[in-house]
Amino acid sequence: MEQGMVFLVGAGPGDPLLLTERGKQCLQTADAVVYDALASASVLNLTRPDCDLIFAGKIAGLHHKKQSETNLLLVELAQQGK
Repeated sequence: MEQGMVFLVGAGPGDPLLLTERGKQCLQTADAVVYDALASASVLNLTRPDCDLIFAGKIAGLHHKKQSETNLLLVELAQQGK
């Protein structure tokens, strides 16, 4: 199995028109997207229908996943070829 790649794409203020072309391309071709509470629905809607959307969000005082868990998740997804 070929190893996957991880890209970090900033969602900015949530308007998909403000993403870079490369960021938009990454979202449109991703097998999996790990996102946080700052990612708007309109940005997440750029992903393929079969893309795995994984919430790893952080809201002030409430962390769904610790940063170390998110980091490990990114490595695991890449090792799975995603």
